[in-house]
Amino acid sequence: MSVLAVIPARWASSRFLGKALAPLAGRPMIQHVWDRATQARSLDRVLVATDDSRIFDAVASFGGEAVMTPETCASGSDRIAFVAREHPDATILVNIQGDEPLLAPEVIDRAVAALADAPWASVSTVMTPMRDRTEFESPHNTKVVTDAQGRALYFSRSPLPSRARERPASGAPWGMKHLGLYAYRRDALLAFASRSPGVLEQIEKLEQLRFLEAGDAIVVVESPHDAIGVDTPEELAAVERLLKEESSRR
Repeated sequence: MSVLAVIPARWASSRFLGKALAPLAGRPMIQHVWDRATQARSLDRVLVATDDSRIFDAVASFGGEAVMTPETCASGSDRIAFVAREHPDATILVNIQGDEPLLAPEVIDRAVAALADAPWASVSTVMTPMRDRTEFESPHNTKVVTDAQGRALYFSRSPLPSRARERPASGAPWGMKHLGLYAYRRDALLAFASRSPGVLEQIEKLEQLRFLEAGDAIVVVESPHDAIGVDTPEELAAVERLLKEESSRR
């Protein structure tokens, strides 16, 4: 089994132009993501996939490895599928978000292990408990429900499951937050990239539903570690404060 991690990174973010290279604690944000990814024990290789020479050069300058992908790639998954075609030896490909500089390496390892342990699954991903009602009801957080074996039943930006009829017991989570990290079997990823978006995917604006609509099984593993994405300069400043707190505890 050969495990290749790919970090999609583009310049033209609609809410934060050039955020991959935004300075964070003295280094570009993409370098923080790279450093975290390379600490994962389950990965054989890590690549940054970009369509911008500035990001490519920045990755090379800190000793990382980057590949150029076509500007026509519509999403991060499409960039990873492009890399998969160029690396036929990779049997599992891991999608690591380029805007999550606080990602715990253990989350990556959990996702890879979950896919290896579930031969019936085409994809693995991660969830973490939400114990705050506001977090649970926010459309910015994707929710997931699973069966007893960890198989994903559905994903939604709406509160899932509905708490209209029953509130969680004391101490229990309101629901499970989906973290946007995936491990794909090679064939499943390439098949995904060849399909058009499904009806549910278009309604929810969640591309992982394309797998479920096609009948592909997704195994979801729980982690205590949350992931914080950066979409605005304000969120970058908040992450920098968290990094300083993390460093002070060491």
